[in-house]
Amino acid sequence: MLRAIIYWCIPVLNKESQPVNSAEEPSNSASIHKLDRSSSVNYILGFPWLKEIDDTKQSHAVALMLAERLIKREDWSQYVRTEDKDLEGSQFGISSEKKNRMPDPLIQATRLGIIEVVHEILSVYPEALYTFDGKGRNILQIAVEEKKWFLYDYLMTSGTNMDRMLSAIDHEGNSIIHLAAHLESPPSTPPGVFQQMMWAVLWFKRVQYDSYPYLWELKNSDGKTARQVFETNHASLRENAERTVRELANAVLIVSTLIGTINFAAIFTVPGGFDQKTGEAIFLSNRHWEFGLLMFYLAGGLFSALFTMGTLLVIIFMRFETEDFYLSLPFYYVTDMISIFYSAVFTIVACCQALIVQKVVITDYTPLVVFFFIYGLIALVLMETSYVIFDYKYYLIRYCLCYRGLES
Repeated sequence: MLRAIIYWCIPVLNKESQPVNSAEEPSNSASIHKLDRSSSVNYILGFPWLKEIDDTKQSHAVALMLAERLIKREDWSQYVRTEDKDLEGSQFGISSEKKNRMPDPLIQATRLGIIEVVHEILSVYPEALYTFDGKGRNILQIAVEEKKWFLYDYLMTSGTNMDRMLSAIDHEGNSIIHLAAHLESPPSTPPGVFQQMMWAVLWFKRVQYDSYPYLWELKNSDGKTARQVFETNHASLRENAERTVRELANAVLIVSTLIGTINFAAIFTVPGGFDQKTGEAIFLSNRHWEFGLLMFYLAGGLFSALFTMGTLLVIIFMRFETEDFYLSLPFYYVTDMISIFYSAVFTIVACCQALIVQKVVITDYTPLVVFFFIYGLIALVLMETSYVIFDYKYYLIRYCLCYRGLES
């Protein structure tokens, strides 16, 4: 995530000048010249790991400029399939792919998910939107099969005749939902079978809800619906994800039990002991504020640990159906990570507060300093380990709010 932020913040060092057309040189082409950059920026970007990101950004920028030039000079009419039978013919269509045909740059850019090249080609020659590959699949279907999320969003929002492309059937009788059910290899999602299964279900649901309802039960040439194809292709991944989640839940359950036990015992063995006559804690009378904070931290750690244990038991006893990876498991996973995070923070801060109550550490600012330091440290660990899940929840909420659906 940090590399991506730095990448987008680095300015482009090369710029394409406007072409100069004159009577003597009517076809004078534009040139790429290097921009000046301040010495301070060059010094900062001179560090090895920053220089690697900077070189990558500049290489991408120059490659895009060269691609734009080549796209404008290319005759795109030779790549477009104009036979309507590919879209509206028989159920399984007839291929119009010619032998010895040059590889279609638009198809290649779509498979690689290069949005800039796809955008430039479609802006120069909009008819290229109806290009097909050798299996009779349009670029929207290819983007779905290759799991190119951003390219799919771009085509859905900027393309024309999306209804026609969404309802297209390839030569094998696969609808766009069948293609979304294919198992991605190699996966572009972050490592981890649980994350892969989670994103696969979200992607399948997203494409399914964007498509016409009559396609949901449409069978391909193998006699399978999109749901059946998905279950078959992801059976092994789902089993591995179930085993991984159960092992993780058992490990976190042990940790949360230990944290809860520590806080429960600490509540009844407070520093300073109890007054033999009144039965009240000794520090409750002469250090009321500090003692109250200590009890608050211990109670917070205890209840957070108990909450974590409850949600973990729900996960352990789940059936792990495909639908569970869509909403239930990600929700419980995020809930557990947040609750175990707070239980750890409260426990560590309670330990520091106990030192303050017993006057081992004497300062008014120590609780705040220690609290924010520990909170920030554990928060960084939480974000590093659970970023993929939070990213998933963001996309899930975004798609749910933006989804409007299609009428049958």
